[in-house]
Amino acid sequence: MESITPLVPFVAIAILITIAVPVSTATKIPIVVTEILLGIAGRYFGFIDSQNEYIPLVANIGLLFLMFLCGLEVDLKSFLSMGRKFLYQALFYFASLYALSGAAVVLLKLPLIFIALLPVMSLGMIMALIRDYGKHRPWLNLALKIGILGEVVSIAVLVTLEGVYRYGFNWQLGENLLILCVFLICIVGIFKLANILFWWFPNLKLLLLPHDDTNSQDLRFVFMLLFVFIVLTTGLHLEKVLGAFIAGVILSTYFKYKHTLPEKLNDMGFGFFVPFFFVYVGTTIHIPSVLESPSILLNALYIIFGMLAIRISASMLVFLRFFKSFKNTLLFALSDCMPLTFLVITASMGLKFEVITQSLYISCIFGAIFEGILFSIAIKIIYTWRKHHH
Repeated sequence: MESITPLVPFVAIAILITIAVPVSTATKIPIVVTEILLGIAGRYFGFIDSQNEYIPLVANIGLLFLMFLCGLEVDLKSFLSMGRKFLYQALFYFASLYALSGAAVVLLKLPLIFIALLPVMSLGMIMALIRDYGKHRPWLNLALKIGILGEVVSIAVLVTLEGVYRYGFNWQLGENLLILCVFLICIVGIFKLANILFWWFPNLKLLLLPHDDTNSQDLRFVFMLLFVFIVLTTGLHLEKVLGAFIAGVILSTYFKYKHTLPEKLNDMGFGFFVPFFFVYVGTTIHIPSVLESPSILLNALYIIFGMLAIRISASMLVFLRFFKSFKNTLLFALSDCMPLTFLVITASMGLKFEVITQSLYISCIFGAIFEGILFSIAIKIIYTWRKHHH
């Protein structure tokens, strides 16, 4: 009989993933934060063996699937319809964020990765806020558009930094960035070609993803696309998350007629693979070492204060005239400042390249947890206060 020992932690993680939803609903704590906290508890009480070699492998698949789902949120055609004025404003906002981060890194002598870490953005919490408050709120509508662009910018910065850490500032880095540029130009070329091809042969799309799909052809095509791009980026020595993200963008741009597909993929991703990744992130945190050094939690507070400070400054600079109200600008800055997923990804990358210490990595994870709880409460208070005083 085969040994079942390696499978026991999977049972524990599957149980934690299942109870995460009722716990999150009962406590009103964001689901991602709940999953990380359950992972921390699972390791602390010894349910999950952090030495199991298969768990990081499945967690990595979860991360790639999450990046793929992030790409699925991006629709290139809607970018073009945003208008030049908005894109200039967004560009000015990102430039302000990265300039302020750069200044903070130089003045406070922080690791270089903080240039990517402080302005990092992701859509997860913005989507949760939209479920609570509705997309028609001007601050949330802007946060969504900025979040979509911000994810793309965050990925570009992460991939560039990955090259810097892998090769240092030398000709190899130049070569790596050149490969990245050529790769992206080729992707744009493929998009243009696909436009022409699908225009001349509209039935070609239906061959790949038919309407009456009894054999799950759509999911087969999706996984083929996902693995092709992951292998392609890995072969070019680029970050795997870029491949997964681009596969998602391709799917959302060309196969819009498959209305049920994003729903299916979200169910699959957020049903198992993505929560698995976040529970795993929780298991990488060793509570006794956190209790031994209180500076870990203090650094987490510094990180979230820094992230909020640069966002409020950049928002006031760029969007105060757009909102014509301090409160809406503040609500926008707060909703833009909960990049749970990307903060965790950036911290994990920093740890992988040994550019941040284990304790700083834990500070980042706790920063993500505190942001998810504190800022969503702050938004609720400011939002309801605004309603009562009008």
